[in-house]
Amino acid sequence: MTRISPGRLALGAFSCAILAILIAPILIIFLVSFTPTQMLEFPPSGFSLRWYEAYFGDAMWMAATRLSFLVAGLTAITSLVIGFAISIALVRYRFPGKTALRMLVMSPLILPKIIIAVGLYFLYVRLRILGTTGALVIAHTIIAVPYVVMIVTASLYGFDRRLEWAARSLGASPLRAIWLVTLPNLRPAILGGGLFAFVASFDDIILSLFLTRLTEPTLPRQIWVNVQQTIDPTIAAVSTFMTVISVLGLWLVALAQRRSRRSA
Repeated sequence: MTRISPGRLALGAFSCAILAILIAPILIIFLVSFTPTQMLEFPPSGFSLRWYEAYFGDAMWMAATRLSFLVAGLTAITSLVIGFAISIALVRYRFPGKTALRMLVMSPLILPKIIIAVGLYFLYVRLRILGTTGALVIAHTIIAVPYVVMIVTASLYGFDRRLEWAARSLGASPLRAIWLVTLPNLRPAILGGGLFAFVASFDDIILSLFLTRLTEPTLPRQIWVNVQQTIDPTIAAVSTFMTVISVLGLWLVALAQRRSRRSA
């Protein structure tokens, strides 16, 4: 029988305790979203879907949800195109300023979001595009591109370029070789980067507070506005919905990576 050392047992207990602390707020919100009462109540006195019906039946909440999905989808696509091009440049080419480019691309992960939001706010005011959907997509792309670059760059370093060279030797153009050989092999990384970009945009609140109109808010901003005015279980239902979307995205990333390892 294998004996477990006290140190390993203590580490396991500590890890479980930290995990429970992180999961407990999410679990509480999930349970509260099914309460039948008019106010937030934990533990709930019963089970009801009235607050999900209130969320999906409210035009204001649905407009914010559609805008969040639209912005997140456009952000994911834009981030993938830009991030993939930057990753190819960083991995395969040597040029002056390569280190500076890498630092510039990764800087949104280091800088506080509020600094980026304030800077973009004044820039957008000068350009007269503040409050537009395109401006918000650009802002979210700035914070999402680093995730794509990190994931795709790591996969490019492990990609066997001889496959691409073989396609080139058979008459494929550089772009066609990338399209037919490189992209299919990097599909899990591209999917993962796109999903991370989607989640980063979908969950963002700081940039949305500065760069959207009060009359056309994203879902996180609408939650923030409602919290300032009144607190009812609808917010718990919306928060649960957003959490499910984020967890589903991360699960798809893990599933894609697992299938990639099996096929390899």
